[in-house]
Amino acid sequence: MQTSCAEWADRLLSITRYVRRRDLSLQLGTKTSWDAVPVNVSLDDVKRVKALCGTTGISGRVYHQAADHFLRTRLEPFQAMLGTWMNGSRAEVLGEKIPFNDIITWCQDTQDNHAREILSHEAGSLCRFLAPFSHLTWKVLLTLLEEELDYPDYISYCECKKGVSLKKARDTARGFLSGSRDVYLQRMGPLLGKITGLKLGQATRFDAIYLLGLRYMDAYFPGEVTIERMLAFFKTWDIHIDNRPELTIHILDKPGSQSSCIPLDIPGDVRILVGPLKGWLDLESLFHEMGHALSFVFTDPEHSPAEKDFFQSAALTEAFAFLLQKMCVSRPFLQGVLDLDADTAATVSDIHATKWLALTRRYAAKFVIEMENFRLGRLRKGQEFYAEIMERETGFRYDPETYLFDLMPDFYSLDYFQGYIGAGKMWDYLCEKLGEGWPLRSETGQLLKKWWEEGNRMGLSSFMQKHLSR
Repeated sequence: MQTSCAEWADRLLSITRYVRRRDLSLQLGTKTSWDAVPVNVSLDDVKRVKALCGTTGISGRVYHQAADHFLRTRLEPFQAMLGTWMNGSRAEVLGEKIPFNDIITWCQDTQDNHAREILSHEAGSLCRFLAPFSHLTWKVLLTLLEEELDYPDYISYCECKKGVSLKKARDTARGFLSGSRDVYLQRMGPLLGKITGLKLGQATRFDAIYLLGLRYMDAYFPGEVTIERMLAFFKTWDIHIDNRPELTIHILDKPGSQSSCIPLDIPGDVRILVGPLKGWLDLESLFHEMGHALSFVFTDPEHSPAEKDFFQSAALTEAFAFLLQKMCVSRPFLQGVLDLDADTAATVSDIHATKWLALTRRYAAKFVIEMENFRLGRLRKGQEFYAEIMERETGFRYDPETYLFDLMPDFYSLDYFQGYIGAGKMWDYLCEKLGEGWPLRSETGQLLKKWWEEGNRMGLSSFMQKHLSR
């Protein structure tokens, strides 16, 4: 009896939930007894799903979910090998050994310019050593796409998967970079000098990590702010987190821990992992993940798996996440919820506005670089181009050796760039409709719930056309 597209969607949903539960267990460091769920999708399975569901539209998402699981299974041995070497790698800075995977957190916390400069050299050496393992993983992926899934190249695969023109998106990113470059340099240069004493062109990307981590601003962070108090804020929107058993928040051991949101079962079981709330970066992380989580929890459960569980593009959920992240450091929130005085609130929100612009430009630049390098078929050979363009667009020096470790799969850099832009448009719409104090109004919750109810049915562009048109 032939399996239908809907039946394949249900089977792939079971596999997806299995993989996400496994990911959660790994992040929590717990051992779990798994149910017997088939986790392997063969090439023949992918071809069957393709014949039944096609590759475009909502049903096409079922095919791409099958392809994702097929690729994951084939790539896992290579990623495991890379992960083993990364886990054992250490950078040594002034007698301190820093695990490779902790470099970003270390930079966010380290005020010493000299120490960060040493770290930049150490990181370059480690990346040079690890690059062959990363390069091998990418080469295997590209080979699988071309020889087994019959795509002419990586760009064609990602365009089909995301359902967008990556070339048009690249032109949009280029336009944004060109149009915002002068304003960015005017804001970033003075901020960098004030905080670190360094100049643009002199500082490295690791200095940028420190600057954008905002730890030097934690003196302004109210000591009485707790996760419980921040979650209570959502009662303003008639969202009572303590009465929502489908949302679980796991608090990790230390500040700076990698936060994430794992939707085990949308909308019935959504998990957030965050570190303790000690400063602005932790607050941003909490609200970012809450943006993801609430968009999942309020999704209409009647949607099909392809409309709520399969994410071929994450731009829409990233837009919701960035919207709440931006909100928690806005003046209305800082004064109305955290009780900061007007001057302090202005200082924090102004610095965050510069951070926001810097990150939007970073992901726009990364996407442009990745498109050009994949277009020309230069994977590892794209390092110099990466370093050149990133320095031009950010003002910070980038080591070419770090390229492969700044390369995101499936052009996720585009999802981030579009998420930032989308959040900005949502912000403007809410200000126009509800006033600049919209974070503190109950009507905001009603509006956002209607947005979240849509789930993942539409891409970000279609969502904005439907809900943000004036």
